Amino acid sequence: MNVPSPCARPAPDTISDPGGAAAMDNEGGAAVAPPCPLAEAERLHERAAVRRAALLALADAHSDEITAAYDAIDQARRWRLPESVEEAGWEYRGGLEEESTGIWARAHMAHWVLQAARVTVAKVRSALGLPVDDVDLLDDAERDAYIASLSDQEREELAGPWPVEWLYAPKPGAPIRVVNLFAGPGGWCEGIVHVLGEPVDMVGVDISEAACATAQAAGFRRICASVTDLDPANPALRYVVAVILSPPCQTLSPGGKLAGLAEEAMGLVEEVISQAGAAAGFVMVDDAGDGMEGYAPPTGATWDEVRAPLAGLKDARTGLMAEAVIWPLALQARHNSIRWVAMEQSSNLLKAKAAEYVVEAIASEFYGAGWEYAKFSLVEAADYGAASKKNRTFMVCMRYARPFTSYRPSKPVPATTWAACMGWEKGHKVTTRGVRGINPLTGRPKGGGTFTADEPGTTVTGTAYGWKREADGLTHTHADLGRAVGFRADFPWTHVGRGEGIRNKTQLIADTVSPMAAAAWIGHILGRAWEARTRAYVRSLYALRRSGSRTLLRAAGEHDGTRPATLGRVVPAKKRAIKARTERAAVRTAQTAAARTAPGTTAPSRKRRPVRR
Repeated sequence: MNVPSPCARPAPDTISDPGGAAAMDNEGGAAVAPPCPLAEAERLHERAAVRRAALLALADAHSDEITAAYDAIDQARRWRLPESVEEAGWEYRGGLEEESTGIWARAHMAHWVLQAARVTVAKVRSALGLPVDDVDLLDDAERDAYIASLSDQEREELAGPWPVEWLYAPKPGAPIRVVNLFAGPGGWCEGIVHVLGEPVDMVGVDISEAACATAQAAGFRRICASVTDLDPANPALRYVVAVILSPPCQTLSPGGKLAGLAEEAMGLVEEVISQAGAAAGFVMVDDAGDGMEGYAPPTGATWDEVRAPLAGLKDARTGLMAEAVIWPLALQARHNSIRWVAMEQSSNLLKAKAAEYVVEAIASEFYGAGWEYAKFSLVEAADYGAASKKNRTFMVCMRYARPFTSYRPSKPVPATTWAACMGWEKGHKVTTRGVRGINPLTGRPKGGGTFTADEPGTTVTGTAYGWKREADGLTHTHADLGRAVGFRADFPWTHVGRGEGIRNKTQLIADTVSPMAAAAWIGHILGRAWEARTRAYVRSLYALRRSGSRTLLRAAGEHDGTRPATLGRVVPAKKRAIKARTERAAVRTAQTAAARTAPGTTAPSRKRRPVRR
């Protein structure tokens, strides 16, 4: 791609060699060298950039003057100056606002002229075989030809960290391309692929190495990075049609300290969300002069600048909810292929009064960008057959349509009890105090309690690895806990780092979305018949966990010296009972035989146990 520009060639010596007759007919008697197309395009681009900057500065200064006029009027009212002073202020302000229309119209027009100049530069550079800074300025045919001319390494650098094949348009009938932000270990993926059976070309992003390793072991694609470090303008995202995300909920969750629901924190999140539309170029202009209507140009602020106020949060995780607006609107402004967004978040997003303005701001930004539909709903995983409760807020926003398939079951899904999931008989309780610390004031564990196993269990948390069956201290494997949430028994929960990561793997299970709820929500968006498939998945998931076939853990305290008791070797209950009965029978047979062969002895009498009625 390092082809020298034709502009670098030496100009002909037109003074010593005036050329032919045609050249002699020109004024001055010498041939005029044709202008270099790239140099001319870059010159026009530079002029457009200078003019845009000047007009924008003038418009900003004019807006500041209007603001100052408002402040002066307010000050005159507070100081109780004569009414004539306030009236003069209103008259002056009115004149400024009348001038504002034309001033901003010129600034807006200069922006579009600059954009056209950028496109011209990109096209000329591509035609000359030179590197193009922004391939999305080219039309589809030019873009594909330019990408095809690159080396494999150059294509990887252009697309990275996204798949190289995403640089090209999907073939007809190919699965839709989906970006899954804060993807975790694979709750959305498991629900879409294994429960709903929907083919999608999806890539997830998560900062947790353990979550990415788990998802990759399960067959899902992951990019291990911070969402805010990635650029929605990446050319590989040109054909992405959907964004699914589950921003961290710890600061909003009822099980946490609720720091994210503080008025100041919610105010900062709302402020950033409200600026996303303007930064992407989705502020409606009703009358900008000269017949200009539609959207004002982007403010020019980078996404890092838009996120800057979030630095004031005590916990940065709270601010990541703004990505639910930033990424979709950035993709819309850049590539215009996105069609819908789905989000899962803490139930407090809808339940807590402190968050109501954030919900309104999210919906307002999507509607302001021309989207057709935005809705938030509370969804309980146990209503879809999960053996543990998980009440969450789900959001859907759609550009061109409204969902016509309900996310609610047509009739109640039979409840899966904790006992049925674990293969226990009825009547048991589970204690959730586990390995919690001791409160020095009371001498009792900090938090925790018990719940009946004859109903769907309480929400699985990061300390669930210490939950025990109250009667005998039986604990749960990660497969048990994952299955209670809705994952298949062989899902590969993976730890990265030192030790076995018992707590870390449990936290992965606690943080992820229930696959059954995810399947229902995506089916709701895509108009798929999700209910029958979800019911079938639930029957298959819990069919082998009936009483008598449950694999039981050792009681707390039993340990073979090689693995922790909480993850000790499991033995089928029925086989263990048969084995014990066989061993007892063998002992009795040996004792009887010994008594018969020994001289002067009689067989020991066998006392029959009374039957309890």
